[in-house]
Amino acid sequence: MKRKFRYTEGFTLVELLIVIALIAILAVGILATINPVEQRNKATDANTLNDAGEVLNAYERYYANSNAYPWMIVDNSILIDNEFGTVSNRVGAGLCGTNVAGPTTQSLCSAYDYQGGLIATDELKASFLNKGYTYNSTSVPSGTTYNDLNMLYVYKADSTSNNSIYVCHVPKAKANRTSANRLKILTFDANGAPDSIADAPSVAFDGSGNPLNPYTFESLATSLFKCVP
Repeated sequence: MKRKFRYTEGFTLVELLIVIALIAILAVGILATINPVEQRNKATDANTLNDAGEVLNAYERYYANSNAYPWMIVDNSILIDNEFGTVSNRVGAGLCGTNVAGPTTQSLCSAYDYQGGLIATDELKASFLNKGYTYNSTSVPSGTTYNDLNMLYVYKADSTSNNSIYVCHVPKAKANRTSANRLKILTFDANGAPDSIADAPSVAFDGSGNPLNPYTFESLATSLFKCVP
């Protein structure tokens, strides 16, 4: 007795293309939700903000022990109630230092891992020097590129304001560049150090809270900053 085989048609090319298209749409939607680059940038921002908080606390401990901030030790003409600004890869910030005699507060560190005042007094661990905040164009580990958008920016208000110290960075994640994040505007002097700070609500934002031009975050002049405190 012969068996009868029933012929069943497979998927047509059109059906396969439709299934592939649906899978692609779902994949794009999942990637848009997860967005690994954005998630990595969020993690970087969280770490940087935590580091900025460590630096700020180190300044207060340093002052409690020395009755001065690191920039006052380097240049004693800068008094406690003066406005002051510097960058994390400069001697005045106290993270890294220099082996050159008579540096100014805005002198670049002679090497990214040359210990500054905060490290030398154990207010911060020496491993902090490997985080990238002390790199400069002439002092970077092999294979590393210097970028001023990766630095910490220190600003101290004068006594006519609130006398507070701010440690700021440029946020990398788009989610951290919105009006909901209490961003600051920093302006810079001829040395590239912060010389004023203001709240960012004066900036124009779009309907999603994203800052409008010129805030492209491609340079210091076109960036807003996240600061502690």
